[in-house]
Amino acid sequence: MSRRLASAIRAWLQFLLFVLALSLLAVGSARSQPLSDSARVAGWRSDIRYYLDQMKRQHYVYSRQPLPAGLIEAASRLSNNVPRYSDERILAEFEHLASFAGDGHTYLLPFGSRRVTAHILPLRFFLFSDGMYVIDAFAGYEKWIGSRVVRVGNTPADVVIERMRPTLSADNRFTYLWVAPALLSFRGYLENFADGIDPDSVALTLKPPSARETRVRIAPVVAPRMRGIPKLMASRLKGAPAAPLYMSNVTQNFWLKPLADDVLYVQFNQVMNADSESLAGFAQRLGTTVRQTNPRAIIVDVRHNNGGNLTLLPPLITVFREYEAAHKDGRIYVLMGRNTFSAAQFFLGQMDRYTNAIFAGEPSSSRPNFVGEETGVELPWSGAIGSISDQYHESIPGDTREWIEPDIKLSLSSVDYFANRDPLLARVLADVAVKR
Repeated sequence: MSRRLASAIRAWLQFLLFVLALSLLAVGSARSQPLSDSARVAGWRSDIRYYLDQMKRQHYVYSRQPLPAGLIEAASRLSNNVPRYSDERILAEFEHLASFAGDGHTYLLPFGSRRVTAHILPLRFFLFSDGMYVIDAFAGYEKWIGSRVVRVGNTPADVVIERMRPTLSADNRFTYLWVAPALLSFRGYLENFADGIDPDSVALTLKPPSARETRVRIAPVVAPRMRGIPKLMASRLKGAPAAPLYMSNVTQNFWLKPLADDVLYVQFNQVMNADSESLAGFAQRLGTTVRQTNPRAIIVDVRHNNGGNLTLLPPLITVFREYEAAHKDGRIYVLMGRNTFSAAQFFLGQMDRYTNAIFAGEPSSSRPNFVGEETGVELPWSGAIGSISDQYHESIPGDTREWIEPDIKLSLSSVDYFANRDPLLARVLADVAVKR
């Protein structure tokens, strides 16, 4: 072979290799990005179909009747919008799908997904009678505790909450007060319900105590491991007084304390056995205390109680029934609120049915009779987690009320909360004194 021919062959081979490399690069590009996007879209859409199928198979109501038309329409809209929504926004939209079930135990969480890393503002919000405030903050953001939230992005805070309200899993119209402020911290909800949101630097207009409104930008952080909505804790505002009684031991499932003027205070924070004592054991101890001290009033505080195992309740209900039978002039007050839910709602229903209890506070987040049971569901592609409720609980047969209306009505204000005051207990104690 001549040198000239060999050189021409090498040049031709190099050209062929160059063309082949360009072809492979083009094919690789075409397959990587578009197929990656298409796989994501296909994955989320498969999760939507799976979720509707599981709702039809599992849900207490919709396993027996057609799925709501609104759910089908919302699922179709979400499927169409998957290409332009962020993954975190899609998780928030899944909670909207869950809300069509009409109960608080059917939900989809904005955290816990295998494929999606949830981000959250390093602030915790709470909705008081006078507005939404920052009640807690991650390290480095504590200076915002006590601030009123005026706007989220470009949207007034109260408007954001109203936008969220119809998209949340709920047993009644009061549930949103408990759920919405907690979920609003998640980036997917911020993107969904507030205008002018930069997902990486969220603008908030805050009104700190004794200061002017200020617009700040706060970057969301990776959400910590969570187990539902945390209970309300004592004020963490700098210089706040000591915690009031009802905030002094929130983490203990149940405890009691004698108060002045022959009043017995019982805090019931979870319908669960404690490590050191069963609920039945506590009921026995409570009964012994009642018989020995003969209180003229018992105050049962379930403001922090979001449920547990309702089959554990009968011994406790028996103690209160026996107290009323033995003390014709004795009174039982039940302090409740938005965090009173699930098995704690069943407790309220049983107290309403079997005792003459006086209810005080704000309505609970549930009905006397409700669809409610934690039945886990996991979406196959994304790994998002939630619950589809498959049981019905009836504490008062035939009762159609949306909630048990308080006899003594009071919603907590930010002023009382940050000052660590408990105006509800003060009102109840005053009622006890009047009816001496």
